[in-house]
Amino acid sequence: MASGSYRKVMGSPGVGWLLATSLVARLPVAMVNLAIILRVVHASGSYARAGEIAAAYVVGTGIGSPLLGRLADRVGRRPVLVGGGILNATGLVLLAVVPVRELALVFPLAATTGASLPPVAPAVRSLWRNLVDEDVLSHVYAVDATLQEVTFMIGPALVALVSALVSPAAALAASAAIGLVGTLAVSAQRATSLRPAPRDEATAGQRPRARSGGLLVLVAVTALLLLGIGVVEVVVVAFAGEHHAAHQAGLLLMVWSAGSFVGGLTIGGRVAAGGARAVVWLTAASSVGFALLAAAPAVGVLYPLLFVAGTAIAPGFSCIYSLVGRLAPEGAAVEAFSWVASAIQFGAAAGAAIGGVLAQSAGTRFAMLSAGAVGLVAVVVAFSGRRLLSARPAGVLHPAALD
Repeated sequence: MASGSYRKVMGSPGVGWLLATSLVARLPVAMVNLAIILRVVHASGSYARAGEIAAAYVVGTGIGSPLLGRLADRVGRRPVLVGGGILNATGLVLLAVVPVRELALVFPLAATTGASLPPVAPAVRSLWRNLVDEDVLSHVYAVDATLQEVTFMIGPALVALVSALVSPAAALAASAAIGLVGTLAVSAQRATSLRPAPRDEATAGQRPRARSGGLLVLVAVTALLLLGIGVVEVVVVAFAGEHHAAHQAGLLLMVWSAGSFVGGLTIGGRVAAGGARAVVWLTAASSVGFALLAAAPAVGVLYPLLFVAGTAIAPGFSCIYSLVGRLAPEGAAVEAFSWVASAIQFGAAAGAAIGGVLAQSAGTRFAMLSAGAVGLVAVVVAFSGRRLLSARPAGVLHPAALD
């Protein structure tokens, strides 16, 4: 990213603080699944039950995200963020104290808690096109996607630390507190009160549709990419265990995130404006990176391969977020970004499940090649839908339309 554009992005009124607070609010996304698993395993000793309860939370999040996004478009971002933040934090605290053996209570509690996760990332991303100048809009999406990697480097480490020093239940409670504080800080900012501009008489009373053909292409590409990423994450852990280096699994995944972080900082801003063509090429780069991991003969070689494979991920999502921002119609921007967030949840969950099965039944090498194949399918989808991704940019909200 050019340093001048980076300075202009961060110098735009309200952008720096909005990024900082949303980073805090998004941390629980990278914390809760691990915290639930550790809490259930600690209480019951069952990894199977832990996975099932964590899956209930993920499914709830995937279903609730677009619904809350649509509600935010209708009634405003602020009330949905505040209400969702309080409900989600309350649910996480209850998950930390309710006995795990009470399955009839724990499963619906996990699902409803996930469904109440406030749509912080979609709400914030829907604001960028109103807060920064057009010439650096792609750069702010790159910053957003890159900072997302920071949460996945910090979140799991924080859960592990709190679990070790206090307890897994305390890690869940900490996730609740961090998420609520961050969400309230985001909600308190003036930008979250932005409303859609008044619609003309021809479209008055009509509900804007977030699910355009281009958006559906992006949702499919996102789900496939996250499926591949989910496979790789599980397989990396299995690979480390096979080579008697299970203690290095977390570090390996951090190196992968670091590669994505570096890629986002260095090229994210430039490629985010590249449109459909950039999505195709970056998805292809991720696919090749996934497949190349199968060439690692030992853990030591896997480190540089993971770093290289990660460099296309954040830039790829910079492109996806930029295109969603361009394609989303007035009055449905939060919902549009929420569909992508839902695809991330479902794709990652499916990838984790498939990766575990493949690693155990077919071996880690085949599983990594399979992740590359999934990435190739994403390339085909992106290439086939490239015309739909070149639609005319949607209108933006009027900054003057504030409470």
